[in-house]
Amino acid sequence: MYYDAHSHLDLMNTSELEHTIKNTQENKIKEIISCATNFPSNQKNLELARKNPLIKPAIGLYPLDAIELNETELDKAFYFFKSELKNAIAIGEVGLDFKYCTKEGDQEKQKQVFSRFIQLSNETNKPLIIHSRYAQKQVLENLKKEDAKKVLLHSFVDSKKLIKEAIDLGYYISVGLNTLYNPEVQKNIIPIPIEKILFETDSPIRFNGEKANPSKVIEIAKKVAEIRSIKLEELVATQEKNYKKLFHSK
Repeated sequence: MYYDAHSHLDLMNTSELEHTIKNTQENKIKEIISCATNFPSNQKNLELARKNPLIKPAIGLYPLDAIELNETELDKAFYFFKSELKNAIAIGEVGLDFKYCTKEGDQEKQKQVFSRFIQLSNETNKPLIIHSRYAQKQVLENLKKEDAKKVLLHSFVDSKKLIKEAIDLGYYISVGLNTLYNPEVQKNIIPIPIEKILFETDSPIRFNGEKANPSKVIEIAKKVAEIRSIKLEELVATQEKNYKKLFHSK
């Protein structure tokens, strides 16, 4: 069975979501993790999961959304997360984003909020799904500082050096649609042990002008198997073990 470890189903309209669910079931995709970014998406993902067991919600705050909240609002947010984590499969999408956050004060606030999420993960044994745009080194620094235990690095495929460091720390890496088109990414994922690989689509974000869909994990798996010169069946079976170990083990 296939798993999509990172999507945003809350961004789909009703017809898109209905098509996605039907398509997913036909293509033997067992679970889709839908990651939250802000409060409306947290509530929407929890609601979607209540209606369809195929959908697994991750709750959290996107780093650019997190810095918009004051301390009182953040305290209320973390109270909400602690009360709702029993209904979620993971904490995410959380982390750092320095591409659109260049002020030192805002970056420091992102780090502080991220540290709170890591601590929450360690307290509850819930995995982290992590965003790290233009801040991959800093993300690893934060994770090491807070002794993070269960980590999935979303689209962490830009640096072989940092990939190796992440793997040495025991973290998982989800590879996505850029694996199909980007030769540099294809080279970078070769050293990742298949025991640390998961698949993701970031649906319904657009790639090459087309909205992504969870069924694309099949194409991603085929490309990774080709790049790694291994049997597709072996890769898919290992991906399933990885997913269950990270998200379903106590």
